[in-house]
Amino acid sequence: MRQNLTLAAGLLLAVAATVLIYWPGIHGPFLLDDFANIVNNPALKLHHLSYNALMAAAFSSDAGPLHRPIAMVSFALNEYFFGPGAASMKATNIFIHAFNGVLVYAVAALTLTAYRRRFRPDLTRGQVLGAALAIATAWLVLPINLTAVLYVVQRMTSFSATFALGGIALYLWGRLRMLDGRRGLWMLWTGIALGGGLAVLTKEDGALLPVYTLVLEWALFGFARASGGRDRRLYLLYALLLLAPGILGLIWLWPSIAGSFQHSGRPFTMVERLLTEPRVFFDYIYWTLAPNLGALSLYHDDYPFSTGLLAPPTTLLSILGIVALVAVAVWLRRRRPLIALGIVWFFAGQLMTGTFFDLELVFEQRNYIPDIGLLLIVFGTVLLERPVEKLLLARRTLVVALIVLYALILGLRVQEWSSGLRLAEMQASMHPHSPRATYSLGRILGAAAIDAPHNTKLIAAATRALNQSAAIPGSSLLADQALLILYAQVHQPYNPAWWSRIDHKLRTQPMSAQNLVSLQYMVTCEVQKHCVFPQAQMQQVFDIATRRFARNPKLLSVYANWLLNIRREPLAARAVMERCVELDPRTPQYWINLIRLDIALYRFKDARDDIAQLAKYNHLGQLDDTLRSLRRKLHDTEQTFVKQVKNAQQKSARKGPPGG
Repeated sequence: MRQNLTLAAGLLLAVAATVLIYWPGIHGPFLLDDFANIVNNPALKLHHLSYNALMAAAFSSDAGPLHRPIAMVSFALNEYFFGPGAASMKATNIFIHAFNGVLVYAVAALTLTAYRRRFRPDLTRGQVLGAALAIATAWLVLPINLTAVLYVVQRMTSFSATFALGGIALYLWGRLRMLDGRRGLWMLWTGIALGGGLAVLTKEDGALLPVYTLVLEWALFGFARASGGRDRRLYLLYALLLLAPGILGLIWLWPSIAGSFQHSGRPFTMVERLLTEPRVFFDYIYWTLAPNLGALSLYHDDYPFSTGLLAPPTTLLSILGIVALVAVAVWLRRRRPLIALGIVWFFAGQLMTGTFFDLELVFEQRNYIPDIGLLLIVFGTVLLERPVEKLLLARRTLVVALIVLYALILGLRVQEWSSGLRLAEMQASMHPHSPRATYSLGRILGAAAIDAPHNTKLIAAATRALNQSAAIPGSSLLADQALLILYAQVHQPYNPAWWSRIDHKLRTQPMSAQNLVSLQYMVTCEVQKHCVFPQAQMQQVFDIATRRFARNPKLLSVYANWLLNIRREPLAARAVMERCVELDPRTPQYWINLIRLDIALYRFKDARDDIAQLAKYNHLGQLDDTLRSLRRKLHDTEQTFVKQVKNAQQKSARKGPPGG
């Protein structure tokens, strides 16, 4: 009883300390993808908690093929109950991370209990649970996990991990029950199916849950029955919950995967990505176990990708290193199962984000669950290696020192992240060749300059940072459009070279997400009457872009917005909107834009037909409120139009025939 209370107190202390270390980070700003997914997402602005409003929020993101509905609903509820702003979002993320620490403790305790049962009966329960507490505490304060907590949109990662870790813990509990001769198979099915399903609906890498349990089965349980021999029911479980979904998922996604690298604007090919990721994996290991503030960063877009096995030479060395580590894991499976488990667990966690999917090369939050394997190796070896009593004080001192070191580095990172300007300055100084890091600094300085339009020093500093970002080879339009918006809002003459640079990039670069959002920012600034750009220049920009990317509906939607609201050419805008729905009829917003314009143009039959088309994509009632609003608008406008026509006819009749 005393031992349980001590462990509970230790876990509570670790959780409380983690919350206190992270808490200053709530004062930091929104970043990067936060704006597209949260800040500028009107579907998250709930006015009531109706089913339709929640469904609209759930499917309001196009991040991933499943839209990550659970994460999106959590953002909407966060804003509904606690108001807009980054602070409440970050606070919620901190508590999710703290709860995940408890789940990591449960997973580690059950894992080490299975290890003790099958391989190390000499270990005591206290030794096993003490090691689990050390692993969970270290994981809670790992500096590399910060981006999954304070980068708001990465709640998708941490909240998905909540369901995944819960499912893994239930699986382990069920397997231990089965080895005791008790019923537990249902817990395995529930853990993988329910936990995995919820995790996937939060973020797609939740699909790795059965991969993690398979690794645990391979390293610790060996598919064994309580009475010995293989339990063939487990083969059926993995055939139905891992193999079949994996094959079907690849068949479904492969056409988009194969062609995505040509259209996403990535500077690398699929082969180059596959060559680069082994180098990234070893950096992840280094950043996890030996973190330093000079390497850890939100921005890794300056990471050099591999163009061949020897370009750079570390590419081949990293590939051979992975092969060697996996071979060591297989060799150590029976001798040192925790080391084998940790190695395979870590690499299994990279199967989605580190292989052939069209994703960016490096993001630290991708290690949120995989780094548990690395901690299992280090702390399991230090605390549980035979004989446990040998150098026990030195071992425990090393563990405490590592945890304290991680907590101190995490605290320094949190302080850096607690101020938008401080974070931007630090990241730009550490990554001077990162377009995103340098742009982030310029954007923050530019926003401050707009608020103080007579501060020439501030304008000059923002201009320097944005020009530096725009001049980096391969940089997008982000810095260029920020310069134009800055000078438009402080009412100073812009440099004509900035327009030329935009034209050149549109002629030579793919239509990346950054380029697309840059054009959108410029149009939005004009529509909101904060900016005035020369229409001839803007028309030239859109002419270049639409000639090269005539089949990009997102670009065409931005162009239609500009034609309608700036050029005041509704018929031209409607033609472009029609093209959007032809190219991508499954995106409701394109139909909504077209319907609203048709109603404004009194094209009532077209509007009714468009509404009927939109209704086909009203899955789970997510568009009920929108359809109701559009039908009401159509009805009211049509009635008003009919009255206007009747009034005009009556006036004409009262005047009599011409010359009467």
